[in-house]
Amino acid sequence: KLIMKKLLLILTALCLISSPALAKSQKADAEQFSCDDGKRTCKDMDSCADAKFHLRECGMQKLDRDRDGVPCESICG
Repeated sequence: KLIMKKLLLILTALCLISSPALAKSQKADAEQFSCDDGKRTCKDMDSCADAKFHLRECGMQKLDRDRDGVPCESICG
């Protein structure tokens, strides 16, 4: 039981540490990319990060044709 408590404590600490880094990364993406840039297809994307932003933040589900969470397999695959 003590081991489980320690494990839970460690996992909680890791989540708290990684959350600001993840938020900072998403903020950096938002500053670098825009949903209003006219990009609509994988051919329009400049990078995998660009495609991931458009999938995640702009809701462009058509970039992930096989619905595996990876957009533009030609760029990100």
